[in-house]
Amino acid sequence: MSRRTRWGMVGTGGISRATAGDLHLAADVDLVAVASRDERTAAEFAAAHEVPRWYGDHDALFAADDVDVVYLCTPIGTHADLARRALLAGKHVLVENAFTSTADEARSLVALAAEQGRFLMEAMWMRFNPAVRRVLQEVADGTIGEVRTVRGSFGFPPPPGTAHWRSDGGGALLDMGVYPLTLAHLLLGVPTAVEATGEARADGVDLTASAFLRFGDGRFASLLTSIQGFVGAGADIGGTSGSITLDAPFFATGSYTVLTPPFDRPERVTLPLEGNGYVPMFRAVGEAIADGLLEHPDRPLRDTIAVLDTIDEVRAQLVSARAAASGVAAP
Repeated sequence: MSRRTRWGMVGTGGISRATAGDLHLAADVDLVAVASRDERTAAEFAAAHEVPRWYGDHDALFAADDVDVVYLCTPIGTHADLARRALLAGKHVLVENAFTSTADEARSLVALAAEQGRFLMEAMWMRFNPAVRRVLQEVADGTIGEVRTVRGSFGFPPPPGTAHWRSDGGGALLDMGVYPLTLAHLLLGVPTAVEATGEARADGVDLTASAFLRFGDGRFASLLTSIQGFVGAGADIGGTSGSITLDAPFFATGSYTVLTPPFDRPERVTLPLEGNGYVPMFRAVGEAIADGLLEHPDRPLRDTIAVLDTIDEVRAQLVSARAAASGVAAP
């Protein structure tokens, strides 16, 4: 029985352009179709990225008999609806991060995927990055002792004319803050308390967010994300007997530094990246589906929901603070 999986990509924007080549590089993965709301755009993308077939209608791709996996690369606010339609059409689904606009939307999709018996995963490519995987193994091996702190930042202003930071599914937290939050979750688990400050628009879209997460027993994480200014893309992990610094951008890095006592000989680790960095994730998803899995053990859906729960809480605090300052009830 063939282990090859046939993929259809939905969306032709920046993420699609960055990942199409990596889909071609991944073993036993075939990118066979692309869909966009604009058929001309889909045709141009297909020609540029060697995709055999294109559609100007999302549902036409979902109905295609020779597509096993749908990869959603559309704005976040569209993820829940498109993923639902793809699952109902019997497809396995990989959804770009952030997975959905809210944790409740994610829970609905998880339930539907289970009902349909289809694979579903957030495209958190950081989890499959070789350097990040090695860092997680270093932590598990006790290289820096017990992790006590995690610090991460990622943010920059959107290019002029960019329209995908929208009230129905965008903002700094979902577009960029999801990465440092996911790193904190991977290392420390679910926070017991969240304290957030920042700025949100009147419609609830978060522009800048700084969050302090408590995990009990004196462990904590801090994150900074913004679409108002550049805040860097670094991450540090502090332990009881050393620290690890991931080079920027930490979620797609190929290197990190381990510092342990006596702190005069930092160990630098460099690992090769495949393509643009997405190849390991695509390969892992294809293998999981070929093995009959409905989730990937390295990115279970409960982890995706846990991170979205934290994002919901941070955003709610920002919106409440804005409402209190303006004297207007929060939406």
